[in-house]
Order: sequence, then structure tokens, then C-alpha cells
Amino acid sequence: MSKLHRTMRSSLALICLALPTLTLAQFDEGYGKKIREYTTESFFLPDLVDHLPASKSVPSPEKFLGHIVGAPNVLTYSKQASDYLRLLEKTSNRVKVVSMGPSEEGREMVVAVISDSSNLRKLDEFKKINALLGDPRKIKDTKESDELIKKGLPMYWATGGMHATETGPPEMIMELAYRLAVSEEPMIQTIRKNEIVMLTPVLDVDGRDRVVDLYRYRKENPTKQPIPLPYWGHYVAHDDNRDALTMALNLSKSLMKTWLEFKPTVLHDLHESVPYLYISTGTGPYNAWLDPIVISEWQEMAYNEIQQMTEKGVPGVWTHNYYDGWAPSYGFYVANGHNGIGRFYETFGGSGADTGIRSAGETTREWYRPNPPFPRVRWSIRNNVNIMQSALLMGMSKVATEKEKFLRNYLLKAQRSIAKATTEGPAAWVIDAKPSSNAAEMCEIMMQQGVEVSQLSQDQATSDGKLAKGSFVIRMDQPYSRMADMMLDKQYYNPTDPRSYDDTGWELGALFGLKTVRVRDAKILNAPMSPVSARNLGPQTPAGLAGKRIALVHTWTSTQDEGWARIAFDQRKIPYSYVSVHELRDTPNLKARYDVILIPNTGGTAQSIVNGMPMIGEPLPWKATQKYPNIGAPDSTDDMRGGIELKGMLNVQKFLNEGGLLICIGNACRVPIDYGIVSGVSIFSPNLLNAPGGVYQLDRVDENSPVLNGYGDSMSAYFNMNSMPILTAGGGAGRGGGRGGGARAGGNVAGPTRASGRGSATDPDVIQGRPPYTPKAMPGDTAETGRGGPRPPAPAVLLKFADRDKVLVSGMIDHPEELGSKAAVIDCAVGKGHVLLFGINPFWRGETVGSYNLVFNAIRNSAQLGVQPDVE
Repeated sequence: MSKLHRTMRSSLALICLALPTLTLAQFDEGYGKKIREYTTESFFLPDLVDHLPASKSVPSPEKFLGHIVGAPNVLTYSKQASDYLRLLEKTSNRVKVVSMGPSEEGREMVVAVISDSSNLRKLDEFKKINALLGDPRKIKDTKESDELIKKGLPMYWATGGMHATETGPPEMIMELAYRLAVSEEPMIQTIRKNEIVMLTPVLDVDGRDRVVDLYRYRKENPTKQPIPLPYWGHYVAHDDNRDALTMALNLSKSLMKTWLEFKPTVLHDLHESVPYLYISTGTGPYNAWLDPIVISEWQEMAYNEIQQMTEKGVPGVWTHNYYDGWAPSYGFYVANGHNGIGRFYETFGGSGADTGIRSAGETTREWYRPNPPFPRVRWSIRNNVNIMQSALLMGMSKVATEKEKFLRNYLLKAQRSIAKATTEGPAAWVIDAKPSSNAAEMCEIMMQQGVEVSQLSQDQATSDGKLAKGSFVIRMDQPYSRMADMMLDKQYYNPTDPRSYDDTGWELGALFGLKTVRVRDAKILNAPMSPVSARNLGPQTPAGLAGKRIALVHTWTSTQDEGWARIAFDQRKIPYSYVSVHELRDTPNLKARYDVILIPNTGGTAQSIVNGMPMIGEPLPWKATQKYPNIGAPDSTDDMRGGIELKGMLNVQKFLNEGGLLICIGNACRVPIDYGIVSGVSIFSPNLLNAPGGVYQLDRVDENSPVLNGYGDSMSAYFNMNSMPILTAGGGAGRGGGRGGGARAGGNVAGPTRASGRGSATDPDVIQGRPPYTPKAMPGDTAETGRGGPRPPAPAVLLKFADRDKVLVSGMIDHPEELGSKAAVIDCAVGKGHVLLFGINPFWRGETVGSYNLVFNAIRNSAQLGVQPDVE
């Protein structure tokens, strides 16, 4: 018998000595043997999970799946995981399964609720207690709140499979559910008695099933080239964990709906990336609108688990230096933004369920990582299951044993949120009801967040200005005031702070094109207003798009950003054809099929977009088969290789010459620029600029373009220099006399663009020794031509970034002189058609509703672009 096996048996014997009611026969010895076999090192096997309890009535995961959780080379489909939880519900009175609703493709998300049977019988009562603690306006006095805290139970919700390629958490959760349902060990008994555990194995059920199909294909076809994963979820990939603000995805809606039903104390999202276990706290800057209590709770819970895991000899358990804690777009803001505790783990993943030698980063010894990972280690999915499950049990145990403290903190955070209107302020946010569609959509999102919305019954005068009747009011004397405040307020991220993990700015009023007022005057709370209920407040179908033949184009290498564009179209019920770049390659007469071709933001260089996946090896199909039914959506092909290719570029050129409209967003602009489809536009390479995802001001240049119908002199837009280029229109002026928006070569890029001479930057030069002169055209005059023949029409800058001192609206910018005054939207005439280049992203995470109409206007007026109004 090996030393490891002797150690394990000794630990089991100690458990049995401590619990006379337990014997070795009450452990599943066969399952435990396989746990030890599939664990690569003894220090990856804490004693909390080095065994599995046996049950005569409740089937173990092995009996259901045919293998233990964490077995090598096998992964579980989402329905298998939910079916197993439902089997636990049938065989144990300690488990109840609740449907969270369907995904975009109809697969079900579920949550298993686990506690003592006596607690589950009173589940509705505990939900009511949580609702009262979460809204203390309904509690009479301290005596009642104390009684509720004593009677109540905290709820701890762990979720897995949000990111489809992170394969371990869905497996682990099945074993954890069984362990919690049948084990009689003291820690588990305490958890069941003093806590209600909620477990969701898979959130992105669509992506999970695709990943399992592709993993099976790779294992069953080891000599064939693996099929890439072009899609995770139906719309987006990694960004499904960046949708907590506007909740455009079914995943986010289901998370929020379920949280509001149960109001769990903790939401703990399980991820994979860095070794071996990162426990979330973050470097800062922390989100400025959170109650400091929750930030303290992050630290307290993290260090509890770090200490216990380190005591058990597990290396590489750490915190702090992984993300920043700033942006509220992550899924766990379902809890953080609503007075709960949002947490996440990152465990070491890798290659589905393979076992092998892995290299690791994060191996330096730091104050926050005193026992770092080894540079190389033999790793298995069972290692992942072991350390994730052990630490999670420690977290659940802490909340269960200190239940009154965590419930009291939950109450206190709610009380402080309600008091916010008269303490730190503001008293309210007021949203002008005009434009009504965007304002109504914003209010619908707020109400989905659980935020209460009212509407002014009459004009109201405050020290912050006059507020019009019908305006929407978000009062700050409500439990979820902090979530509303962080969505509507302005953000500032100091460039000297640690590198931002994601977007630095998200001010939704500005991005929705709304007038919002931060009202500090508490008189607003006494103004006549009535509550708003959800009554068709969502997105409305734009007029004037019927009959337009739109091709929304995706590559096979980067589909996430175009997914946000699809969501905008689908929410508004705008019909379009969803096609790949191969449609451009294989369709000689594109104008016969489409009026508009839209290529949303995508990754890669112009060359990689045009070339696509290398045409080497065998075809790479993305197509459903009987054996692999979950691939082949939302688009399908017999072969993903290849891109637009040169043939496709010629087809696009013909499409434009015949009067088509090509819209390119962000990085897709590189294609028509680098391949010579447009002239007079280039890409500026900044030296010092840092603008990593925020809200920036655009100024109108063109006075007449129908693209700008309904827009004023300026607007706010989303820009991220890390995912989109900065455009310049080589010195050409925009129609209407505006500047071209490009920086002049040489000199100070932040300074004026006029030539040196008399006067100031705004006082025009007067050349000495000659009178003013403007030539007058006469009948019969010929058109001017240059030495090289006729010149192509100059590109027209429609919108440019505001000057350096005004360009930042919310978020962060360093060296704004390198972005200020650059072109943001450019219209290029090509043949009888047009190419519209967006140096901003008008479709971003459902947050940029105010920019949508730039694209919709262009589509609506595709035949009128470049037409000048008659001048008398």
C-alpha cells in the first residue's frame, strides 16, 4: 500500500473515531479509491474530499454517470448534470430542483436547493425572511429584525459553467450536491442545518454542450485536426460574464430573476484560469458605489479559505492580484449590486478532462501568495474538483456557523442603501422621458434589476434644476439604490491605478443618449410621483427598415463582438441574413441579394480577416451530426477554413460600385482601408494613449448626413483602443465645412491644426500683399483635374472625438491628445455606393443603445448617403 493510500485510510479512521455512528462501510470505498487514483499529487487531495459517503437510497454520481466525477477523458453534458440533480431530488428529501428558465437555444438552466428536510419544507418562509431583511422598510422595529435574523437562514449559491471552456465546475457540483445530500460528517450537518445551499452546475448550457461534443470528437478522432470552437453561447463567448448591467442574455436574466426570488446571501461563481486556486478580492480600485461592508466580507472570506487550505498542505492558494474589483458588469454583481456577497474562484483548468504536465504562471512568492504554485505540475481535472470543492465547503461552513453575522450584515447593507438618499446621496436620479424609447428601455432594465422606478406627476423645481412632468425618477431611498447609482453615475479611473481588468467607464445615461440629472436636493423625495410597472417598456422596432436586405457578417475566428450586434437587431425585431465571410467570397453578385453589408467589430488583422483559417489539412466542419448534435449553431458550414479572400474583396468592390452600402465597425475597418477599397483614410498608431474601454465624447462634423438624423452637436460613445483602431481622414474636410479629424503630421499633435502665421488659433491668418479672392464658376467651365487624373471623392468625417480636454466622459484616458479630434465615423463614397467606417463600437454589451441609430439611420438611408441638399 502506498504512503498516499495509508494517509487516506488514516484520515478515514480518524473520522470514524470522531463519529461513532460512522464506519468505513458508510464510505464508498470504490469511489474513494478512484479519487486517489485520479489525483496526481497528495497535496491536491484535502481530507474533506478524499472519500465519498455511501448511501443505500441515493445514487452516487458514479452510479448515474458510469464513472466518478473527475474521471479522466470524460465530460458531462448539461442535461446529464441537471438530470442527476433531479435524481437526487427524487431519492433525497434534502434536495429540491428549480428551473431557472431556458437558454436562447432552449436548453434548461437549473438550481438545486439543498438543506435539511425540515428547512426545505419551510423554504417559502425563509425566502420571505430574506425578502424582509433585504427591504427593511417593511420591518417595524429592531425587535422584529432580531427575530428574523434568529429565525432566518443564509443562502449560499454556487454556480458553474458560465464560461463554456472551463470544464471542471459543472463536474464538481454534481459530487458536491451528492455529498451535501447524504453525508453525516459534522461540517456537512452544520451546513445543512444552518444554511440553504443552492447549486447550479451549468449556466452557459448551450456552450457547455458544444464543448463536450468537441471534446468527444477530439478523443474519438485523435489523428484528425481538432475542430475549433467558433461559438460558446448563442450570442457571445467570454462576455457572458460582462452582461450584468443591461442583462441582454437569457443567462443574465435567469441569474437575476432567481436571485430576486431567493435573495441569497452569497453568490459564488466558479471559474478556471490561473493556478491553483485564486480566491477573489482584487487589487482595486474597488467599485466606488459598493458598501464598504461587502469589500470587507470579500477579504474575510478569502483569507479564511486561504488559511485553511494552506493548513491542509495545498500549495498555490492565493488572492488579490488577479482583477481589480472596479466594473459592475460581471455576473456576480447580481449579488454585489443588491446587498449580497459576490465571489468567484479561479482554479487551474486545462484541456477538458486531460491529465498531463502543465506549466504555470503566478509562481512568484508575494505577500498575497506566500505559498505559490510550482512552475510545472502534473495536473488532472480531479485535482481541480478536489481543491475547488474543499475551499467551497470551507466558505459554506463559515457562513453556516456565523449565520447571524452574515444575515445582520445583509440587513445593515440594505438599511444603509435606503439611507443613501439622505446620507452620501444623491437623493435621486431623474431621467428625461425624451427620447421616450431609450428612456423606457433604460427603465425596463432598471426594473429587471429589482430597482424601483417612478414617474413625476407634475413639473418639479429643485436646486438641481426644473424637472419635467413625466420624467422617470430613480429614488435613492430604496434597497437597490447602489446598483442604480453605479449604473447612472459618472466614473473616473485614475491612469496611475493598477491596470484595468475590463472597461473603466459605463455611464449608461450617456451611452443611451439620455439626459439624466443627479438630484442632490432631497425635496425630490416629496414630489408627486407614481410607481412605474413593466408595460411594454422594452426595445421598439425602428421604423423605415422594412424591406432593407441586410447581411450581418461574421468570421469563423472571432464571433463574440458581432454577437452584441445581433442582440441589438434581434431585440428590435429587425430582419437580417446572418452569413459568414464565405458569403462574400462565394457570391459574385452581392447587390442582387443585399442592400447593406454589416461587418461588426471582430478580432485579427485585415490580412487574417481576409485570409481566414489557413486552407491546410482536412475541412473543418461546423455542422450538427447525429453523433455530435450540439455543434452547427447558430450558423453552420462544411468547412470553416478560408475567409473573404481576394475573390471576395472583388465581389465587395463590385457591390459598392453598384450602389451597395458596406458598414465596418471597429477592427473590421482595417479590411477596406488596408485592401484599398477606400482612399484617404488611414489608421493612427498612438505612442502614449491609454483608453481601455470607456465612454468618450464625439462632436458632430457633418451638418447634413442622414446617418446623424436625430443627433445633436455632440454625443457619447464607447471606444476601446485595445480592440479597435483609431481612424484618420488624411486631412480632408467633412461635408459642411468641418475638419477632417486627423492629426497634422509633425508638430504638437495636441495643438491647433492651422498653419503658422498671424493671429491666434481661432483668428484667421491674413496673407499680406494680396486682396481676398474667391473664384466664380461660369457656364462651360471644365471640371478640375489633377496631374494623376480624377481624384476619388474625399472621405467625409461625420463625427470626431472631442478635443483633448473634453473627450473623456466616463472611465479612463491617459494622453488624451492622441485621441482628441480624431475621426470617429467616416463616410467614404466608392463607385455608386458607400463604405461607412466606425472608429467607435455602437454595439457593445447592450450598453450603447444611444449609438444604435447611427447604424439604423445608415441602413434606412442607404440610398441617400452622400446626397447634398439643394442650396438656393
